[in-house]
Amino acid sequence: MLSLLPQYPHMDLTKIITVTGKPGLHRVIAQARQALIVEALADGKRFPVPLSVRVSSLEEISMFTTGDDVLLKDVLTMLHEVNKGGDAADPKSDDDALWAALLTALPNADRERIYASDVRKLFSWYAQLLKAGDLTKKEEAAKADDAAKDDGKTKKTGEKAAKKKSAAKAKKKTGGTSAAPKAAPVRRGGQRGS
Repeated sequence: MLSLLPQYPHMDLTKIITVTGKPGLHRVIAQARQALIVEALADGKRFPVPLSVRVSSLEEISMFTTGDDVLLKDVLTMLHEVNKGGDAADPKSDDDALWAALLTALPNADRERIYASDVRKLFSWYAQLLKAGDLTKKEEAAKADDAAKDDGKTKKTGEKAAKKKSAAKAKKKTGGTSAAPKAAPVRRGGQRGS
């Protein structure tokens, strides 16, 4: 069933983390010698997180399904698509409403192994990422990557054409041969070390 799920290579959540004992999501800004410097997505406040505190990257989290587990970034992107880039279910809604909203994006979610609190957390994280602009940034990054690939192909094609054109000009100047004119031999003096 996982093979039927779309893959989203552009969403990068490696810098978005959860911190034990701190509510919400945080973005890693820098790494100091003894701590991570993070910024809360909710209010933008920065603070150090000692390396002894447990943190989890959203990139490493996946959700249980009746088939293979699905990466959280894929679930978030599917929620974003189902909701047409807008708000999803309110995390404060009742469990049945949250499950219904999750099942529209991930129909094979395993209701026996996913706790209701995890579903609530998913929609809370989705709302934070949407408000911070992280979900729309990924779409823009994907479009920019596609444009860069297309531009790279055009640039390479243009470079090849320019090389062919300059080779044709050189051939014309040398009287039809493509060989470059020979350089005069370099002569060395007879004495060494002087």
